Amino acid sequence: MKKRSESDAACAGFSLLELLTVLLMLGVMAGIVGPAIGKFMAGLEFRKQVGEVMANIRAVRLQAIVSGREIKMSLQDNNLLLDLGREEQEVKELDLDAESELRLEPELVIFTPQATATPAALSLTIGSRNRTISMDPLTALPVIR
Repeated sequence: MKKRSESDAACAGFSLLELLTVLLMLGVMAGIVGPAIGKFMAGLEFRKQVGEVMANIRAVRLQAIVSGREIKMSLQDNNLLLDLGREEQEVKELDLDAESELRLEPELVIFTPQATATPAALSLTIGSRNRTISMDPLTALPVIR
């Protein structure tokens, strides 16, 4: 076995200054990246909620086609209120944030068994983010505008 010389032993390891420099750089990078990740996650949550609203509208359209009768849709406390006819009502609960606001213009949309709907626009607002979903009257499908 070879013995280490004194010059090899002096070069082994990191100095305190090098370790502090690396820690400082990691701290600066975390300070820059942290807020960006928070904004990215908020955007993902907003897109998820828009997708959920659109999926529920598609489900109402399909329900009208399969049942063979008109379904009238309105809003009640940020949830979809469905009038199925013959005094039947159903509430489709949307899993939206507490600070979200949902608006429907006009206040009533009618889905027909022929896969058509009355023209309408549904707006979802959360904080400064806003998305408008329009109902295509010929296909009754939701379209993001």
